[in-house]
Amino acid sequence: SAADFKKGIKYFVYQKRIIWYYHYTTDTENFITFLDERLRVDEEQDYLQRITTQPDSYSEEKYFEKLNAFGTLTLSFNIKPNAETNVPLSAGQLYEVYKQRNEIEVMFDSYKNFLKADVTYMQNRHVLEGWLFINFIAMVAYHKLFDRLRAANLLSKQSPKDIIELAKAIYKMRIRGEWHRSEIPARVLKIFEKIGIDYLK
Repeated sequence: SAADFKKGIKYFVYQKRIIWYYHYTTDTENFITFLDERLRVDEEQDYLQRITTQPDSYSEEKYFEKLNAFGTLTLSFNIKPNAETNVPLSAGQLYEVYKQRNEIEVMFDSYKNFLKADVTYMQNRHVLEGWLFINFIAMVAYHKLFDRLRAANLLSKQSPKDIIELAKAIYKMRIRGEWHRSEIPARVLKIFEKIGIDYLK
């Protein structure tokens, strides 16, 4: 629970968020518990809203029972060295691997839920196949961007969504018959260079 973080606590930064954690072992397993304060607040607020909208499943009594678990995540793992460095994975790397897997699962779930809820919106089979193809390409590009950020050790500062938002601000405009690219701040160019996006020069 969140109360267990009072001693033996450490932290790392993941995508501009401080993640607190502590590690403990039993006779047979290793455990690490993470606490994301921002997620804790979001989960608390979400639960309180559900008490009003879904009183049959959510109650004030259950809220207090779950209070210390909001925003926490516990993983059971085996301490195995990294295949490349022969060094055990750090807490940040364990958290990153879990989050990457979770993001993929959430993305697939959202696709399934969308198709189940709005399949009648698709005009025909060809439109549906086109929609799936474009989103598949987008998903591949998103995770390639994720891998580049990880390789450049930038995941603690930037997320794929951050890079996409930065890229959306870059555009071309036509002035007197000639195309001109919008100005790109040096800070943004530096980030792009670190992850191998160099065609904007």
